[in-house]
Amino acid sequence: MAAAPEVPAQFWETDQLRDALAAWHMGRVIAAYRTPPFHNPPLSQDVVAGWMDLTQAQLSRIESGEPITDLAKLIRWAQALRIPEALLWFKLPPVPGQMAPVHPAGVPLDHLEQLRRQAEGHLTTGAPTAATMDDWERIVSGHGRATRYLPAALQLEDLARDFGDVQHALATRQPSSTTRQLTRVTAQLAGLISLALIKMGQRGPARAWGRTARLAADEAGDAALSSWVRAQDAYTFYYGGAVPEAIAAAKEAQAIAGRTPCVGAVLAAALQARAHAVLGQGDETDAALRRAEAILAGLSPEDVAESAFGYNEAQLRFHEGNALTHLRDRSRVWEATDRALALYPASDYMDRTLIQLDRADCLIHDGEVTEGAAQVARTLLELPAQRRDGLIVQRARGLAQNAARRGGPTAAVRQLHELLELPPGLVGGGA
Repeated sequence: MAAAPEVPAQFWETDQLRDALAAWHMGRVIAAYRTPPFHNPPLSQDVVAGWMDLTQAQLSRIESGEPITDLAKLIRWAQALRIPEALLWFKLPPVPGQMAPVHPAGVPLDHLEQLRRQAEGHLTTGAPTAATMDDWERIVSGHGRATRYLPAALQLEDLARDFGDVQHALATRQPSSTTRQLTRVTAQLAGLISLALIKMGQRGPARAWGRTARLAADEAGDAALSSWVRAQDAYTFYYGGAVPEAIAAAKEAQAIAGRTPCVGAVLAAALQARAHAVLGQGDETDAALRRAEAILAGLSPEDVAESAFGYNEAQLRFHEGNALTHLRDRSRVWEATDRALALYPASDYMDRTLIQLDRADCLIHDGEVTEGAAQVARTLLELPAQRRDGLIVQRARGLAQNAARRGGPTAAVRQLHELLELPPGLVGGGA
């Protein structure tokens, strides 16, 4: 790809180019770049398109169309025009021709962090938006449903792109009522990004995105959404091993909801039950499960949808089974998980897999190590590689190590450790 000629730094200091860069619209940047006073006579679209490996028609559409959000394209074009990185709304690779470190989802984590910080900047200034809210609500609803069947690493790329589009919309002045609606969408998308990162085992970024979601939900003034966001926070703490903090966040989520049944409240009550169970607190576990049952009974039909924004009996039975697994109540685990597996659709691979791993946990704990290790291996092998989310692998690794401690280097334990690529020393006897 040919690059534009080098230009003086002051070339980029005019109001026209700075406004175009501030709008996050590469097409506007290119159009401003081509015209006086930057180039006299003006550069034709044919010339600049050649520098960018585009046709004249493609460049024309980029200049006049919606903002491009594909990071790889933006990097390539910024490099072709030699735009200083300090003026850009995204990072350039540290070495020419070398992309920034990329997450398996295809989205650089530093780009996600940049989007999150930009969101907080918009939220604190209350900038309105001109977005079509029906479209955004449909998009967010679709993302919520996709969490039940789409691997988190695949979903994250779409979430990041749509989040960036929402932030561009928030930067445009419009009525305050529309701003409030877009702020609500920001909270939902940030919460979904946090959820995807939890599933992928990225707990630090997940907590940061949860913080952004809380800021947006509070600014939107939506108690049910604030409760849902804080319930997601509780899950981040729980899967990070911070059990007391998970209980505190779950209680906060329920307090925000008050007496109004909502998804955040039931999600938090079920998580609180699981956290108490980890601590061996049986009475508190049962009380939280009863509270979750009561809240679930009061949810609207819309709230029991198969979505990240919904909660239904299948999820409650899964969460109940997980809590009882920690309490080592095997007969009740099988009863709850049988019901959960009967209710979950086959496409909901994440929860169905975690249920099977809970059952394997019971087997290993009760001394049936060979069968438990074999069940973990079978469960993993039934999943395509792209569906082995970080959360699933983390759980499986813990069970593999427990199986090695309880049963030694049996053939089933060896096979499981090889499948998970764990160091042989963990199996015992240097095997």
